[in-house]
Amino acid sequence: MFPPRLAAFNQRFGQAYLDLACHAAFPLALTPELLYCLRENFQPRCDWLAVADILLSLCDPVGYELYELEPEVRNELLLTLKNHCGEERLQELSEFMIAYIRQELPTNYRVAQDLGAAPHWTALAYTKPEQAIADIAQVVKAALETENPSEWVKLTPLLESFANFDPLLESGFEPLLILTRGWDAKAQGEEETAAEEFRQLGKTGEQREIAGVFFEIPPSGDKPTFTLEKSTLTFEVVQVNAGGEEISRTQGQAEYFTEDLGNGIILQMVAIPGGSFQMGYPATEEGHYSDEESQHEVTVPSFFMGRYPVTQAQWQAVARLPQVKRRLDPNPSYFQGVGLPVEKVSWYDAVEFCARLSRKTGREYRLPSEAEWEYACRAGTTTPFHFGATITTDLANYDGNSTYGSSPQGQYRQQTTPVGSFAVANAFGLFDLHGNVWEWCADTWHDNYQGAPRDGSAWQDDNDNDNHSRRLARGGAWGSHARNCRAAFRVLNTPEYGHYNVGFRCVCRSEGS
Repeated sequence: MFPPRLAAFNQRFGQAYLDLACHAAFPLALTPELLYCLRENFQPRCDWLAVADILLSLCDPVGYELYELEPEVRNELLLTLKNHCGEERLQELSEFMIAYIRQELPTNYRVAQDLGAAPHWTALAYTKPEQAIADIAQVVKAALETENPSEWVKLTPLLESFANFDPLLESGFEPLLILTRGWDAKAQGEEETAAEEFRQLGKTGEQREIAGVFFEIPPSGDKPTFTLEKSTLTFEVVQVNAGGEEISRTQGQAEYFTEDLGNGIILQMVAIPGGSFQMGYPATEEGHYSDEESQHEVTVPSFFMGRYPVTQAQWQAVARLPQVKRRLDPNPSYFQGVGLPVEKVSWYDAVEFCARLSRKTGREYRLPSEAEWEYACRAGTTTPFHFGATITTDLANYDGNSTYGSSPQGQYRQQTTPVGSFAVANAFGLFDLHGNVWEWCADTWHDNYQGAPRDGSAWQDDNDNDNHSRRLARGGAWGSHARNCRAAFRVLNTPEYGHYNVGFRCVCRSEGS
């Protein structure tokens, strides 16, 4: 018996539409173009309107022009496809998908990840499930032998995509799912969760055979160590006087590593050295507010921080990863451009981005604490801006009709600018810290610094178990007045707030910290 959604579809549209829907169930995800191609190659007699009806009636949108079938519906359609069309058709679909992905890769950077890896596994799952499990087990074994936690966490979403295939489950696929879930948890330091998964397979140190492949059940222990391949970044550091005139330009260097988000999209994470600084405004600073009181010393451990605010290209790459807690709009920004910072993202959205990135890489990504953000922004300076005593529109993107100190008026661009377009960094090698977009921080809002932590950690409300407390952002935006772009300035927002002037950058812990 069909699931209710599929039964209603079949009753409304009939056999021809159902036959095309069976073919549409083969890819892990669908685009309108792919579904049209499936119709042309396998069901040309079916009305072309069936493409829209299948997407709207049976699928859920999961991204821009990207759709997925419910697992129960997809499984039933694939079983129907095998019964009605035979194993040969499944093999034909496998060959078609491999060719389609190979053809689309040069022009469509998202296709391999969105439409799924190893389409022959889908065919094998319904024709030779034991062989499919054996093939997948070999891939899992090879990944675990790399001793690279970032490879382990890539396994879970891949195997989860086959978690509802009845022929696989009936043939012994579940132990592989349990194994990869355990290694995923272990890679992210969730040792209790990992131990619970591994206990289902046997005792620590035992060998568990799955489809002819032997896996050793690992012990509980510390979070795995990541080996980072660091490079050296060079950049220009500028200082200006109170009138906004450049008085020095020097070359700086910093270490960084690159996170590969796939399809040529990277995230550069700059090493921020640990140290102490005075957080808040100095008593002599012009234009300060009471919530910046009182200046206090904070000692911040070393960490890594995004070189730029998260771009729209980076956002889209991570938004396509499996959901952790909430759905993400892959294209939320008002001002469009892959090199522009992503905006119109809420605090919840930014947290979800970090969670998905953590799961993909095995590194713990998160929003910076307010102390980390200000420490990284100042980069050893004590002036209102890391440029010096003032700010100009030659150095940053803000409302140039406003001025600070003795600086002149400048340009008001009225929108975001591509990250790094001013080609000026602070002494740590970070760009776009003043203006362009506000940047979310992890902390809950407090009206001043009385009782604030001195160790660089995020200041969270004890009663904020559901993350409903008010949040804050730093740095100013393209529409902000100059005084509101100072390193010490703080702005209050609700966590649901997502305007076209709010973005973020993420951080992760340094090795050994």
